[in-house]
Amino acid sequence: MLENDMESKRHQKLRKHYKTILKDEPVFSMNLKKNILPTGMRPITTLAFKPTDDLPFWKLCTIGASDYLMPERDIGWGRKANRRNEYMMLVSPEVEVSESTTGWLFLNSLLWSTAEYAYNVKDAITVSDTKNMGIKGKYCGTVLLLPEVFKTPGVVKCYYTKHKYISVFQVMQITMKLLSEKLKRGTDGIYWLMEHFYKHDDDYRLVSSKPFATL
Repeated sequence: MLENDMESKRHQKLRKHYKTILKDEPVFSMNLKKNILPTGMRPITTLAFKPTDDLPFWKLCTIGASDYLMPERDIGWGRKANRRNEYMMLVSPEVEVSESTTGWLFLNSLLWSTAEYAYNVKDAITVSDTKNMGIKGKYCGTVLLLPEVFKTPGVVKCYYTKHKYISVFQVMQITMKLLSEKLKRGTDGIYWLMEHFYKHDDDYRLVSSKPFATL
């Protein structure tokens, strides 16, 4: 199968995956313009899914980041990170997300910057990675999480062939204060940071969460 055909197949599978897990159709989409993408990178699209009774928050989901096949990365214990990723941001229902408003676009820019990162540095990124984007303001960067707000773990894997899948990670914005505290804690810092958003008991059962991006 030609690469363009496989790319199209992956995109179709992703759209179906998002619509299946979110039980909804996107209300609109937004494309990252090709002229502002890194040279050689394919365009990225955000699909916006509205709050529903079952999932009462905005879901911003990317398509296109997985066109980049990341290099292999050893993540310990004889395991390697998956080499294709897409990303989603779960946005508070209090944020006004629409084609005619602009405030929420800052959150989408963090989503896109994360989606571009692996291509820009020619490296692999995976869950628990933090990225300091050097942004001045309330938020300085992002962390990759498993979207535990969903009831099914299947949300994080979109199969495009019988054995190959795209990982779908949650992008959460972080403040410099959180990032500094994470760094102070050394090797335990990332576990502390992830627990800040999804808190578990000693049996690793989810007991509370703060999963929504806000302005």
